[in-house]
Amino acid sequence: MKIEISAGTILISKPFMEDKRFDKTIILLTQHDEEGTIGLIINRLCLFNPKDIIPELNSFNIKIKEGGPVEKDKLFFIHKHPNIIKDSKKIKNELYFGGDFDKLINGINQKQILVDDVLFFIGYAGWDKYQLNDEIQDGSWILYEINDLNKIFKQIDWSSTLVEINQEYKVWANAPTDFHLN
Repeated sequence: MKIEISAGTILISKPFMEDKRFDKTIILLTQHDEEGTIGLIINRLCLFNPKDIIPELNSFNIKIKEGGPVEKDKLFFIHKHPNIIKDSKKIKNELYFGGDFDKLINGINQKQILVDDVLFFIGYAGWDKYQLNDEIQDGSWILYEINDLNKIFKQIDWSSTLVEINQEYKVWANAPTDFHLN
C-alpha cells in the first residue's frame, strides 16, 4: 500500500542520511500543501528547563522536544483540545497543531488540559513545495502511518519504530551512527 504525504504522516529518517540534523529522527507532518511541508521531530527531547521557556506555566511536568532546525527561537505545540485552544489546525483524527497560546497556558494552569495531552517543540522542520518529494525519491525517508497517533505523546524510539514497520530494518536499527565503526 502506497502512503501519501499528508498531515499526520510520519517520516522516519533512513540510516546514514547526509543531513546529520535529522539523524535517527521521527517526524510528524503537521502540514502538507501547495506551499510546502511542515513537520516536528517527535523523538528528541530538549535539555531546556520548561520554566525558562514558559514561566507562566504552573506545571513542571511538561515535555519540550526539539522540533527541527527552523525557527529554533520559537515554541510550537500539538494537542488534543481544539474546543479550548482556538485557532488550532487539525492534523489528523483528534490531533491539532498550534492555536491560541494564552488559552493553552490558561487551560493547563486551570487543569482543563492535561500536560499529557500537549507536546511542546522548539523549532520545526520545513520543506519547500517539491523538496520533501525529492528527498523521499532519493531514499532519505521512510513514510509511515501510525494508526494510533496517541503513541506520539509517549517516548517514541527510532530503532524500535523501524523494526515495528519492517523486521528487515532490524539491521539498520542496530547499526552505529558512524558506519565506519562497524
